[in-house]
Amino acid sequence: MDNWISHYQQLPHADQRAQFLSTLVHHYTEVFDATQSGFLLLDGQLNILSHNQLAETLFGFVPEPGRPMPQPGDLFEPDESGTGEQHDCILQRALLEDRPLSHVQTVRRNGERHWLRLTAIPVTLMAESQVLVVVQDVSAEQRLQQDVLNHEQALEQARTRDSLTGLFNRRYILDELGQLNALAKRYRSRFCIALIDLDHFKGVNDTYGHAVADTVLRTLGNLIQEELRDADITARYGEEEFMVLMPETGIDAGISTLDRLRQRFSETRVPGIKRSLTLSAGVIEWQPGLSLEQLVFKTDQRLAMAKYAGRNQVCGDL
Repeated sequence: MDNWISHYQQLPHADQRAQFLSTLVHHYTEVFDATQSGFLLLDGQLNILSHNQLAETLFGFVPEPGRPMPQPGDLFEPDESGTGEQHDCILQRALLEDRPLSHVQTVRRNGERHWLRLTAIPVTLMAESQVLVVVQDVSAEQRLQQDVLNHEQALEQARTRDSLTGLFNRRYILDELGQLNALAKRYRSRFCIALIDLDHFKGVNDTYGHAVADTVLRTLGNLIQEELRDADITARYGEEEFMVLMPETGIDAGISTLDRLRQRFSETRVPGIKRSLTLSAGVIEWQPGLSLEQLVFKTDQRLAMAKYAGRNQVCGDL
């Protein structure tokens, strides 16, 4: 490059220098076209000096020599990364810090979303600071990354969630119970564990069919999510059985919460079923010295007591 600049400076006539620069730009245009990269050459005030056709295609606008680079809002969609990094900031920083910088921006062409990687490279030509902006379409790469992320999220969803109700599954909540138990042992923090069971669910299945029975389960799952706190952990524990973990909760508050849920469910009408449905629940507060199996067993005992006492009630130790 230095040799070319020296040669340019030694040319005696303006038309020779213009022809030399035109040839040089054409040469670099061919190089960038061969690598499927667009380019813009900007001066130190970010005005457009030169570009190739691919840059025009990728950006979706016609760069006009002598005109400023368009503002971010006129050219790109808002930055979703939360960094606030926009193309003009990248260009200015590249000049200020005298180092290449890269950023991915989003554009829409013909209504379709595309991702462009902009690499700003500071250059000095004829003692003038300029910025070479290399533009590459990385849409395929971005979509592949999103597909991989979606697949990973779907796998995680399948591993931890019940597909019918959207609540966590048995495996997940037992892991959470183990963690809560460990914390309670270490810090003597309190929590409640509850088991909820639909009353006479087999009769619902036999009378109305599986589709209606699934609606009943989803309805209860939605009510559980609405009634309980975000901090509470809820899961479908069995066919018609649900488990709830309530961190930092004493037995009084635990029973009160489950009783509100019981009342709401009894007042809720499920499509396809004219009569009201009920649930029973057992709840205990964490007790030191008990294993996980013993905690679940004692909770199940309270649930059995609620069933034995006539159903549609919450049983717990006070």
